[in-house]
Amino acid sequence: MKFDIYDFFSELSKNKVKIRMDAGDPDIKPNDIIIDELTKNIRDLGYAPYKGLDELREVIAEYHKVDLDNVIITPGSKAAISSLILFSKKVNLISPYWSGYEFSANLFNKQISILNTELENSWEPNFSNIEKDTTLIINYPNNPTGKVITQKKIKELIDESLDKNLTIVSDEAYRDIVFDGFKFKLTDYILQNSVSIFSFSKTFSLPGLRLGYAVGDKQLIDKIGRFIKANITSVPKFSQRAAIKALEMWDSIADQVKDIYYKRLILFLNKVNNKKFVYVRPEGTFYVFLKLNGLSGTELAYNLAKKGIGIFPGEAFGNEFENFIRISLTTKEENIPLAADLINETIDEMKS
Repeated sequence: MKFDIYDFFSELSKNKVKIRMDAGDPDIKPNDIIIDELTKNIRDLGYAPYKGLDELREVIAEYHKVDLDNVIITPGSKAAISSLILFSKKVNLISPYWSGYEFSANLFNKQISILNTELENSWEPNFSNIEKDTTLIINYPNNPTGKVITQKKIKELIDESLDKNLTIVSDEAYRDIVFDGFKFKLTDYILQNSVSIFSFSKTFSLPGLRLGYAVGDKQLIDKIGRFIKANITSVPKFSQRAAIKALEMWDSIADQVKDIYYKRLILFLNKVNNKKFVYVRPEGTFYVFLKLNGLSGTELAYNLAKKGIGIFPGEAFGNEFENFIRISLTTKEENIPLAADLINETIDEMKS
């Protein structure tokens, strides 16, 4: 069964699925202080500077220890990544990967090169296999595997990037959700020909604001700026003022969110039947990427949709992952044991 993401969302809608563990749409309520700041500024509907409000950019520049010219506020992280794909000659993706990278590359008719990783090697990338003169998109902690990059691998990546003239785009949407390892910011290691991109959607549960930022090489920041000027003009001022308030509480919110998702992870792993799957325990994010023993992840996803559970099949993250599923722990804790039981039960039905 070939997976089509839009057909699948239609199936979830048709079945009125209640327990959504498919998309990475956080269910944790945003902090009330951030929402109050948002509503207080909602009437300020004039254009903002295309690079973003200086007040917000200054906070981010201080956090990353860079100049203001190295920072731009973006309409979500997706637009920032997409803009750099547009200006690339060739895009290098690490498999498995979030499908949005591929969508953008295909939209802009960019050639894609794949750097494969394997479950049996704990999803460890071998950066020495990267092609020269490409734009490499990295994503750690990783969607869908939950892999966290190590200091050793960062050094290997930077050495290869300098040797092979790589542009590194670091998608750091899940930067704060780390259980084992450390919070990775590419800007801590290199600024030349690289950019870190952050989203307010995951840590702060604000996906509807479409708000993010990019920090890095000024030439890359300028390219993102050109994209924003040509297509979007600017990010709304009320969103940016809410972001300033969010960053004032960044550490406390990040710790709270991480603890919630870790509790959910343990709850799911303790309940799901480990004999039915092979997986590497996630080190971060709110995803679990599991390999089924001889069954189609897409078929399982459609069967579970009929029972009111939404999950994503592995094919959403590369064609070679047809025997995988991705669980998103973005549902109330009481739903997780029920979902795990139905997953176990449905697998038994498919094997019988």
